[in-house]
Amino acid sequence: MTADDYSAQHFGAVTLAAFDPQNAAHAGAARALHDRLAEIGFGPERAAALFGLAELTDVRASRSAYYDAFVLPHDDAGAAARFFVLHEAQTDEQLRGWLGAAAVALLEENAALVTVEGRRRAVVSATWFAGRLIFADARAYNAVWPGEPFPDYVMPPGGDSIGLVRVAPRTRRRATLDVCCGAGAQALAAAEYSDRVVGVDLNPRALRFARFNAAANGIERASFVHGDTYAPLADERFDAIVANPPFVPWPPDDAQLLYRGGGPRGEDVLARILSGAVQRLEVPGSLTIVADLADVTTLPARIARWQGERRRTLILLQRHYELLDYVETHAAHHDASAQRQAQVVRHLRHLEKARIRTLDFGYIVQDGTLGEAHIERTNAMLEGPVSGVVSAWFTS
Repeated sequence: MTADDYSAQHFGAVTLAAFDPQNAAHAGAARALHDRLAEIGFGPERAAALFGLAELTDVRASRSAYYDAFVLPHDDAGAAARFFVLHEAQTDEQLRGWLGAAAVALLEENAALVTVEGRRRAVVSATWFAGRLIFADARAYNAVWPGEPFPDYVMPPGGDSIGLVRVAPRTRRRATLDVCCGAGAQALAAAEYSDRVVGVDLNPRALRFARFNAAANGIERASFVHGDTYAPLADERFDAIVANPPFVPWPPDDAQLLYRGGGPRGEDVLARILSGAVQRLEVPGSLTIVADLADVTTLPARIARWQGERRRTLILLQRHYELLDYVETHAAHHDASAQRQAQVVRHLRHLEKARIRTLDFGYIVQDGTLGEAHIERTNAMLEGPVSGVVSAWFTS
């Protein structure tokens, strides 16, 4: 069952199916929702600070009670944080009090709200990312969904999203392509320095969120198309490509989630993006991918094989994983301990079968010119943009 199937069956409608970005009234209502949240103090400068954090992506679901009791203020901004980030239920009167009747009506019409035991819950999450308001599916599955994730779940921006927007070169661009765009976070961030942005995703549900988010942020130079990597783009070329593809090495006989599984070695989509970039990326340009990377010492040879040539490549590694910690993280969504333990064992056996010896989190950056690959490792978290340093590496 998909999230759309479950939503139609249990909530009576499909999230954002009624939204038409070409309808001026719809687009205006989405923009008004954006402005209302900023007006009450849940805006790009303050939303994360309400939690005492630098980014909303750092909010931990396991600390919801702590944030509620000790951190969040008891004002309209705190109410928004509780509703859209912690997914706490509120009465209809409370919700209309701080959000306003028009915004509530917009969310109702687009099946972004549900009523559970007489109280309202958000089916969507709201995150400020690179100055943009990004709606995606609810962060906590158990707030309104059953415990198991759906294959078409639309992820809110996470730590990998923050890393990608900080690493990708940000010089002025004619056209930027966001491959595996999800809710559109990278495309809308790139609109700041691009004359035009295009997002592509295989998940139609994700594209509905992306189009809604473009309207909410008043960005008209963004378009989103359905398809697998470059397939729906004819022969169009871009001077910047960014990608946050599904990259988790995943057992082929386990449930496949569009936003997570990257094939047996986690490289199925990664290989298609790099291979297709040979024909799609203007030279010089920039291709920036964030991913979990298997066996990095042999990765340059695999990239050269996928692309059919050796391109100048910076492989920037930010974190080395212990394999047990890695598989435990990807089994955490199971409610029962026995299920989690069984999934950990299955995943470890799969990594062994796929001959994956090491896993690192990092970035692949290319400028489209011929040359060699270089691997750089940093143990530091990326606390701010490093795009200028990355660009300087290529010019030097």
